Amino acid sequence: MYASHRIIAFCIAVACCTAACRGLGPVSNAPIIERYRAAACIPFSPSPRVMPHVRQWETTLKLSNRSEVIVSGAQSVGGRINVRYPPSDRLAVAANAGDYVYPSDVRINAQNDLLYVKASGLAGGVRHQTWLFEYDLRGQRLAARQEVVDDALPAECSE
Repeated sequence: MYASHRIIAFCIAVACCTAACRGLGPVSNAPIIERYRAAACIPFSPSPRVMPHVRQWETTLKLSNRSEVIVSGAQSVGGRINVRYPPSDRLAVAANAGDYVYPSDVRINAQNDLLYVKASGLAGGVRHQTWLFEYDLRGQRLAARQEVVDDALPAECSE
C-alpha cells in the first residue's frame, strides 16, 4: 500500500509541475489582445491556391521605412504565416501554432510594423486552443506569443 501512495504522490507532483510549466492557460485580458484588436486587417489572396477554399494570404505590405515584405499562408494543414523579405528573399516564420491549430486572421499595426496572427483549432486533435502571435516585421523576430480565450477576441476579418 505504501508504494501505491508514493506512485500517486509522484503522479500528482508531475501533473503540478506540468501545469506550472505551461502557465495558467489561456488568458482573456492581456496587452497583446488589445494590440491585435486595434490592428488593421490585411487583404486575403486575390488568387487562392489551396482547394477547397480556405482563408489564404499572399499580400505585399509596405513598412514604415518604405521597404516591402510579402506575408503568405493559409488556414490549412501545415498552416503557418511566413514573411518573405525582398530582394534577398529571406523567409521567416511569423506564426506556427502547431498541429491542427491554423492561422485564421492576420492583421497589421502599420505604424509600428507589427504583424498579428490569430491561430485556432484542436491542438494535437485533442484540445481547442487559440493563440495570438505578434511578429516584428522590421526586427524580423517573434515579439510575443500568448494563448488566449477565443471569446475575448473581436470578430475575424471578413473576406
